[in-house]
Amino acid sequence: MITAHDIPFDAESTTFRSSEGRYTFTAMDGTIDFIADRLRRERHDLYGELEVRCEMKGVRTYDGTLNVGSLNFSSPAARRDRARLLAERAKTQTIDWLGYIEEFCQRVLTADRAGEPAILLPHVVVPGAEAHVEYDILGLRLPRLHPAVLFGDGGTCKSLIALYAAGELTRRGERVGLFDGELDELAQRRRLGQLFSGALPEVRYVRDRALVHDVDRCRRIVRHEGLTYAIFDSVAFMTNGAPESAEATGEYFRASRQIGIGSLHVAHVTKGEHNDQKPFGSVFWHNGARSTWFAKLAGASPDPSCLTVGLFHRKANLGPLRPAVGLDIRFTETSTTIRRVNVEDVDDLAVSLQLWQRMRHTLKRGPMTIAALADELSARPDSITKAAKRKTDLFTKVTNYPDGIHRLALVERRAS
Repeated sequence: MITAHDIPFDAESTTFRSSEGRYTFTAMDGTIDFIADRLRRERHDLYGELEVRCEMKGVRTYDGTLNVGSLNFSSPAARRDRARLLAERAKTQTIDWLGYIEEFCQRVLTADRAGEPAILLPHVVVPGAEAHVEYDILGLRLPRLHPAVLFGDGGTCKSLIALYAAGELTRRGERVGLFDGELDELAQRRRLGQLFSGALPEVRYVRDRALVHDVDRCRRIVRHEGLTYAIFDSVAFMTNGAPESAEATGEYFRASRQIGIGSLHVAHVTKGEHNDQKPFGSVFWHNGARSTWFAKLAGASPDPSCLTVGLFHRKANLGPLRPAVGLDIRFTETSTTIRRVNVEDVDDLAVSLQLWQRMRHTLKRGPMTIAALADELSARPDSITKAAKRKTDLFTKVTNYPDGIHRLALVERRAS
C-alpha cells in the first residue's frame, strides 16, 4: 500500500478515461481517482461535480472518497483552492495535488470542447433486426430504443398499464426499471402481485425525483442492473420546472437520452378541446417523443370492477401509426386481469377512431348509401366520399341497385 511520503507529480503514472459525459483520471498507479460528473456550461465556464477517491494508507476517507463537491473546472483559483483542501484532508503537503488537478481539468476542458466527433453514417454498424422491432404488449407498440409517451386523463389506468408492460417485458427476458415519482414500492408490489400470478416478474423499482437532477444516479442503476428498458411515472413529478416550459421539457428529454435505453413516460392531458392529441404541457412533450399514445376511458360501467380503456396512437416517427387498442380491465380483491378487446365494438371509444376506421366497422354489416352511412356516423357526406377515395384498398362502389343509388362496400366483403 502506498503511503503519503514525498511523492511528486508523475505524468507517466496517470490514465484518463471518458464515458457518457463522465471523466475519470487515475493517478499513482490506481491509488488516487479524480472523477468529473454532472458537467454543465454556465456563462462559458464548465462546472461539475469533482469526486476524489484515495486508497492511500493513513488517509481518512468516507467509503473511499477523500472529497466531493462542485468545481468550476475553468477557474485556476478554484483549482488551487481544491488542491489546498485535498492536501489538508490527506494531511500531507508532499503530494502534488495541484499538478494532478491541473492536468485533469485541462483534459476535461479539452474533451468537452472537442465533443463527440462527426460520424460517417455508412460506417455505422447496424445491429441485428431484433434491435429495430418494437415491443408489442397487447397491441401497444413501443420503440425498443427510443422514448414513447402514454398520456391521458386521471383514472384511465395509465400507471397500471405501464406496470403491466414492465412485468410483461420482464417475463420476455428484458430487464426493466420502474422509475416512480408517485407511488411507493409497497403499492407497486401489491399491484404487480395482482397483475401477475405465480412467480412475479423481477421489475426493478426506483424511487425517482426530478430527472435532470437524478440522471447520474439513474445511469448508474441502469449500468449496475443491466437494464434494457425504463418506465418513468410520471413526467409531471419528474420535470425540473413547469411541464408547460419548453426549457424544462428539453432538459427532461436530454436527461432521458443520457440514460441510454428505450423508455416509456407517463403523462397527463391538456385542458380544453383537442386534449386527446398531445400530452399536457409544452408542445415538446409531443415533439420530443418518438411515439405517443392517448389513453381514453369508456363511459361509466354499471360494474365498477370492470373498466374499458382505449389506446390511440397519435404519433409515430419510426414507422406507421398503429391501430387503436382496446383493453378490458377487471379487478377483484386479489387480482387484476387485462385482456384485449376491439375498440370498434365499444361505442364510447369508437367515436375517437378516424372516420375511415368507423366506416370500415359499420360496413361490415353490408353495403350502405353514402347518405345513410353519413347519418349513422354523424359525418358529412363529402367527408365519407373523400375517405372512400383515399382508401380504395378498403372501400369500393357497388352499382346496379334498382333505385339507381350506388352503395359503399368493403372490398373484402365484395370479393367474398
